[in-house]
Amino acid sequence: MTRRATFAFLAGLTVAALGLTPPPSSPLEPADYQPYIASVVADYLTHYHYRRAPLDDEMSGRILEAYLDSLDYNHLFFLASDIEDFRANRFRLDDDLKENPANLALAFDIFNRYRERIEQRMVAVQAQLDKGFDFTVDETYDLERHEHGWASTAAELDDIWRKRLKEDMIRFKLRGKPEQDAIDLLKKRYDRLLDTIRQLDETDVLEEFLSSAASCFDPHSSYLKPITRENFDIELGQSLEGIGASLRREGEYTVIVELIKGGPAERSGQLAPQDKIIAVAQGDGEFEDVIDMRLDNVVKKIRGRKGTVVRLTVIPAGARDPSETKEVRLVRDRIEITANDPKATIRSVQTSSGRTLHIGVIEVPSFNLETEARNRGDPDYKSTTRQVAPLLADLEAQGIDGLVLDLRANGGGALDEAVALTGLFIEDGPVVQIRNALGQVQVQVDEDRTMLYGGPLMVLTSVLSASASEILAGAIQDYDRGLVVGTTTHGKGTVQNLISLETPLLLRMRRPPPKDVAGSLKITTFKFYRVSGGSTQHKGVQPDVTLPSPYDALPVGEDQLPYALPWDHIDPVPHRSYHLPRSIVPELRSRSQSRVKANPEFRYLEEDSVYLREAQKKTEVSLNFAVRLAEKEALDAKEAARDSERMSRRGGAASSATFETPAPGDQPPGTPPPGIGGVAPEGAAAAAPSPSPATATPEEKGQLARENDFILDESLNIMADFIGLQTRDSLAEHPEPVGSSR
Repeated sequence: MTRRATFAFLAGLTVAALGLTPPPSSPLEPADYQPYIASVVADYLTHYHYRRAPLDDEMSGRILEAYLDSLDYNHLFFLASDIEDFRANRFRLDDDLKENPANLALAFDIFNRYRERIEQRMVAVQAQLDKGFDFTVDETYDLERHEHGWASTAAELDDIWRKRLKEDMIRFKLRGKPEQDAIDLLKKRYDRLLDTIRQLDETDVLEEFLSSAASCFDPHSSYLKPITRENFDIELGQSLEGIGASLRREGEYTVIVELIKGGPAERSGQLAPQDKIIAVAQGDGEFEDVIDMRLDNVVKKIRGRKGTVVRLTVIPAGARDPSETKEVRLVRDRIEITANDPKATIRSVQTSSGRTLHIGVIEVPSFNLETEARNRGDPDYKSTTRQVAPLLADLEAQGIDGLVLDLRANGGGALDEAVALTGLFIEDGPVVQIRNALGQVQVQVDEDRTMLYGGPLMVLTSVLSASASEILAGAIQDYDRGLVVGTTTHGKGTVQNLISLETPLLLRMRRPPPKDVAGSLKITTFKFYRVSGGSTQHKGVQPDVTLPSPYDALPVGEDQLPYALPWDHIDPVPHRSYHLPRSIVPELRSRSQSRVKANPEFRYLEEDSVYLREAQKKTEVSLNFAVRLAEKEALDAKEAARDSERMSRRGGAASSATFETPAPGDQPPGTPPPGIGGVAPEGAAAAAPSPSPATATPEEKGQLARENDFILDESLNIMADFIGLQTRDSLAEHPEPVGSSR
């Protein structure tokens, strides 16, 4: 899918009006420094982007269409006459951006028309929700409105919206929501949406327009306003410095949703969920009122460098009156975000000869690195490799027979981490080649001769495995160090640099701009190439043994993205071979295919893929409630039958248990791995039986899904075959240099 920023999110939803006709918002205009930011971004894109495409009339037309898509992707707000007006200027944007400073008038005019159309639409939506719907009429609504033209008249758009709102109502009714409750929920939902669109400012408009322009060079380039850049750094580093509280907007208030355990807010004992933050002060400075302030601006004021003080004025959750407030003084600290931390388990599986093997599985959701903390010499900086290494050492201490690196949901991250993590499984050597737009090639090398794990290795991939994941998978395959199993990876073989625009903006303006307004440009500057010479771009990494995937029927690869860079290849670089016995791969495939054909879960997966392919051809849905109810009941019955079959196959009890590996030091070295078949080692607690799908809570359903990870199960079977068909010692014995791909 293409990038969807704030505006696309708004455009993809219906909007309901307030009770009265909303007063029009004042037109937004660019701040005096923003045209200079735009001209800097245009220069960087034309001179430093890998594609080196000119900013000409053809690019101008692309940018206009990308900008319109980002605002009104499903063609629900603009009229055809609006689009005609905009397209009359389709060859103007290149000239506007090349001016110094750039001319942003057209970009802001388009946004102001967009916001005007949304506000006008509120009246008709409100009237339709009050009027109600006839759910017995045989009519349809096309969910892929993007494929249709814009409505020619307001009346035509009214009918499109009537059907869209009716579709929303049917979804509520299918979930058992009473009709009036559904209407009330829609009104509240879209009241908030109207409030959000009105809070967008000139910074949001600039980000959306410049990101649309950057996306026309390739799908991974974008402009980031300052708060977006800050959030990007947090996501990559998986930690932030602040008070440790998640917040949301409720009406005019910023409300605490959750306190992160161990953070300053939780440690203080002075804050609780549902407390309302109404003012913020830095250190001993003056309080600034934050009622009715945008959430991202409130967050920006509360975050800050470790060791600094922030003071909050809050209305406690249990306050009897809004005038009942208290002041809370907190010292900011570093908050660890653990959702994407690697996790290790041990699974037991039998070879065809009946031998029980204990296979370590390390799930690596992303390649994270606290770059700033590392660069400033912080000894506790967080990185994926530093997290995986102790997990791996602990698995080795417990005597695993093989290892699976699960990268199925890993969309990439820091390049340095891909190289470092690969280095845990090879002695040393080149990991990836990087070429710039001038054809100059750099080779990223693992220089640490320590191989932390030298046993049988498998990398499990999916089409969601991208970027850094593909570097690791490609290197493991090229070194003949292990198997790649799963599906072809995403195909994102490009490198993006984050460039701060503070200094370029200062030089362009020739006067100091306001503080923290420039933002950053994420720009594609390099392409990845494997040590064997082929690019990972577009084609991805092909697995040695292919497994069916839930994503087989979905257009989610790099080749589906607009303006994606093409595949190509360069010369290979010398690298070792660890002599994985390639002669056994056909046998591994054959055995796996036999099991897949006999596994009901893979049969279900194929049925679902067929269903999805057909559904993609038919984008229209019925707006007759009886028809939709019958369709839902048929799907529910089909899923219930599957759940019943699953429980019957498992005898109503848990399948082979998955045990989390204790943290290093929790268990003495040499402790045998957990038992198999749901039976724990002597003295340990037995695995709890799985809940019934019909009565399961959301947490229990998550447990069922994890236990029913049949793709991982089959990868373990492949690993068992792999170990059974060759010896562990032969895998890493006598590495020899090779000059090209195998």
